[in-house]
Amino acid sequence: MSVNRKKPPTSSDSAAGNGARSETSLVDTVYQQILLRIIRGELVGGQELKSTLLAKDLGVSRTPVVQALQRLAADGIVTLEINKRAVVRPGAENWLVEIHQLRELLEPHAASLAALRISDETFAQLDELSAAAADHTRPDWTAAIERFDFALHLAIADSTENLALREAIRKCWSFKRLSYSAAPDRPETLEKAMQEHQAILSALKARDPQTAAAAMLFHLRSAANMRAERRIV
Repeated sequence: MSVNRKKPPTSSDSAAGNGARSETSLVDTVYQQILLRIIRGELVGGQELKSTLLAKDLGVSRTPVVQALQRLAADGIVTLEINKRAVVRPGAENWLVEIHQLRELLEPHAASLAALRISDETFAQLDELSAAAADHTRPDWTAAIERFDFALHLAIADSTENLALREAIRKCWSFKRLSYSAAPDRPETLEKAMQEHQAILSALKARDPQTAAAAMLFHLRSAANMRAERRIV
């Protein structure tokens, strides 16, 4: 049997990789900052987004702004007109709300599928994250809750064995994670969400598809109702 041995990375390979990651990270940051301004109503529907002005305002070069606008256009949040002008789509300020509505359609079904398929190894990882999130004495308690939140929902998506459903939920979560920094939750809201997450996890462990789906739908609807900032869910 032949073994495919990868050569160790050279210093030039490492530098190139770090440069690529830095560029991607900067585009991600610019993308998120522009999207948050749209969601907050600071950039309104029909408004032209001038890359030069945005670059100056965000303190970056024009290149990552152009790339971020192209991504926003690909996601349907802005339009790129024939003359390459980027314009905010009317209604785009409701993007996170509408993403949450899509999650209400996708994630209960995903939970019902995952209840029969999720692995014991995944349960062990989720139990560890759940225990950390339940410890209110941790200085990073809020971050621990966010880690458990993210891990639980994506573990469910990954356990569906449905590639299209998995990718759709992961795409939704690429936007959902913006809410962590956009509008921090109150401690009582975090505690309630934690209890709901544990109820979902318990239903999954019981291998109960119907209860898992119901617990997920209840959690998502509760999350929408608990948000003080209605456009950020």
